[in-house]
Amino acid sequence: MAVRRLFRYRRHSARGLTALAATIAATVTAAALLWPGHHSAAPHQPRVIVADVSGRATACLASDSATAARTSEVAQVWTAMQTAGTQGTKNIQQLIEPAANATQAQPYLASLITQHCDLIITVGPAFGQAVPALAKADPTVRFTAVDSSLTSSPADVTLVEPQQANELVQQQLQGLRHNTTSHP
Repeated sequence: MAVRRLFRYRRHSARGLTALAATIAATVTAAALLWPGHHSAAPHQPRVIVADVSGRATACLASDSATAARTSEVAQVWTAMQTAGTQGTKNIQQLIEPAANATQAQPYLASLITQHCDLIITVGPAFGQAVPALAKADPTVRFTAVDSSLTSSPADVTLVEPQQANELVQQQLQGLRHNTTSHP
C-alpha cells in the first residue's frame, strides 16, 4: 500500500512539474515579446534602391500587344537592338503590354524610367504618343518613337519612320552610354 501511495504521489508530482514548467515557459515568452523597448513604434522598413550594378547602358523597347501582333516592326526593331547589344556592352530589354492608348501606356513607360533605361524605343501609336509627356518629366532619358503618328516632339525625342528604324536604333545603341544621373 505504501508503494501505491509513492507511485500516486510521483504521478501527481510529475504532472504538477510539467504544468509548472509549461507555465514558466509561457510567462517568459510573453514577457520577452511584450517587454518595452523590444519593438519600436513603427516597424523598420528596409530602404529599397533600384540600381543597375552592371554599370552598362540600358536600352528598352516598349510596344503594345496589338501593334506587335499586327506588324513586323516590333520584331525588326527588337532584332536590331539584339544585334547592336551583342556587339557592345549594352543591356537590352523588351516590354510588350496591352495598352490601347497613351494614357494606358504611360505607367509602363514610367516603369522603364524607374528601371533606369537610358534609351527607350517605342513602336506604335499607343506608346509613341505617351512619350512627349514623359520626356518632359525626365529629360535624362533619351526616347525614340517608331511609327508613333506624332507630328512633332520635344527636342530629346527622335521620331522615326519604320523604314529607317533598324539603322537608327543600331547607331543609337552603339553610341549609348550609361546615364549616372538619378531619375526623379
